[in-house]
Amino acid sequence: MNTVFEVLTYNILPIFVVAGLGFWLRRYFLVDKQTVSSIVFYALSPCLVFSSLINSALPVAELGQLAGFTVIFVLALGGLTLVAGRLLRLDRRDTVTLMLVVMFVNSANYGITFNQLRYGDEGVTRAIVYYFTSTVLIFTLGIFIASMGQMDARTALRNLLRLPPLYAVAFALLVYGFQVTLPSPLLRAVEIAGAGAIPVMLLLLGMQMADMPGWGGMGFIVPAVTLRMVVGPLVGFGLALLLGLDQLGLAVSVAQAGMPTAVMVIILATQYDLRPAEVTGTVVITTLASVISLPLVIYFFGL
Repeated sequence: MNTVFEVLTYNILPIFVVAGLGFWLRRYFLVDKQTVSSIVFYALSPCLVFSSLINSALPVAELGQLAGFTVIFVLALGGLTLVAGRLLRLDRRDTVTLMLVVMFVNSANYGITFNQLRYGDEGVTRAIVYYFTSTVLIFTLGIFIASMGQMDARTALRNLLRLPPLYAVAFALLVYGFQVTLPSPLLRAVEIAGAGAIPVMLLLLGMQMADMPGWGGMGFIVPAVTLRMVVGPLVGFGLALLLGLDQLGLAVSVAQAGMPTAVMVIILATQYDLRPAEVTGTVVITTLASVISLPLVIYFFGL
């Protein structure tokens, strides 16, 4: 199932159908997006992270390898974008904005779901490693970049310590490492909650898109989309080969590297006054462009 059409219909189209339901719910029924986001972030997402790691046979060495890929990939893209910003003669504010929209991707509601549809439960486990690692990075490195080095270190640490997935992973590693047997009813309850995370994430993606007001100048958006959707997968593929990831790990990592810009970047851009209109436009266009770009990435790299 490697043709562009098959990837589009079997792996991409279902994501946009469910996200479309979220778009419809937000536009016509005014469903509270913040409440849904809190449910995903504080309840369903940690359960998904925990149950996926506990039920996987992912070796610790491979987990570290996948996490290392994420860190190196994000830093590499940041460096390339910094160079691109200087070549384009962007000012400091626009360079910082460009770095954020290129470095951080929608690895959760879009990335995890795509990898589940494409690679099954084993794909989800590996996609979650990218999601968790990038979440830590966006709440530390992302905030640091957005504030241009003027952030309060204690505030950044407090934000990090408030992330439920952080504790879910820490607890899962302890349980996995010490071979602790959890009570079956408890484990089953966590699995049920985790199973609900992905569809609700997709509904939330549609709700977020319904609230996006539009975008500003294309002079910023065109290089941002090019770096995110073209350069990103190329760098991801080369890095995955360099790190010696196995076939499935390489496929999932490259797919995550080709995801559209994270909606969370809009929040950072608004908070730090980093051209939020242009950032919103980049998120919308990269999400729509992924309908074409992701099948092409899968096809050309044989994933």
